Amino acid sequence: MLKLLRQYRFYLTLLLFLLIPILSIDSQNRAPREYRTYDRIALTITNPFEIAIHWTLDSLVSFYENYVSLWKTRFENLALMDENRKLVNTILNLRELEQENIRLRNLLQFKENFKMDAVVARIIAKDVSSEFRAIRINRGKAQGIEPNMAVLNSEGVVGRVLRVTDSTADVVTLLDPLSAIDAYIMRSRARGIVEGLTDALCQLKFALRVDDIQPGDLLLSSGLGGNFPKGIPVGAVIKVTRKSFGVTQKVEVKPSVDFSKLEEVLVVTHVDASPAHVELLETAENGSPAVPAASSATSSAHEASRTRTEAQ
Repeated sequence: MLKLLRQYRFYLTLLLFLLIPILSIDSQNRAPREYRTYDRIALTITNPFEIAIHWTLDSLVSFYENYVSLWKTRFENLALMDENRKLVNTILNLRELEQENIRLRNLLQFKENFKMDAVVARIIAKDVSSEFRAIRINRGKAQGIEPNMAVLNSEGVVGRVLRVTDSTADVVTLLDPLSAIDAYIMRSRARGIVEGLTDALCQLKFALRVDDIQPGDLLLSSGLGGNFPKGIPVGAVIKVTRKSFGVTQKVEVKPSVDFSKLEEVLVVTHVDASPAHVELLETAENGSPAVPAASSATSSAHEASRTRTEAQ
């Protein structure tokens, strides 16, 4: 077949050029009619060429639209993806700064309410030992920090300074058995010493068996010893065990501070018992629902503890 086409290509080309004017002249006649014999022959000859030309043009257009014209779009897409990642990181950083500003504002408000001189410090390390529950902060002797100073945050008592260097300080937390903070029940004024018990709980030691202590009661620092200001939230009673004999009772306490989310703290260097501070303490001692300088998170934890205990 190909041999015949090559042999008679001149005559076939001549026939094609002759058919073009004939078809052109015939197309001028707009009267409806059936295909004539030469129309059918022309369509039969030209139809494969039309199909081939149409397929070739469609393929070229598709290739250009899907590949050539999108080459630049690919680079634009990569640039947009890179810009999107940068914007997402910026948003995350701004959200983190917002949360940090909220925590710092709470610390400053806490400091103002109790009229104390304090140094804001950031936690840079945590002890992973199960026997020694401590944290390390990025402030030390250069900022006036000394051993046994109270460490707080806006939720309540964190612990006390154990040892210091020029630029850092180790803080033994409320969860450590070495901690010993004199505290009292806000409702009944019963007293005891709060010490660490587990990674999440404390205990109120030396509470007399006749003392009125109930689950849900809030513990506040007594201020004895001069290290901790009076009236700082320490924790909420979650379990009370009274034996039929003995002098004391076993009291388990959930700390007011969420140590798993602790990031910034206040190291108290001096406390000023101003009239505003005294007024706040009197409000707490009179049984007001508002706890002085305690954050809403502390109050919520207190109510949650009471609700869980009553349910049990």
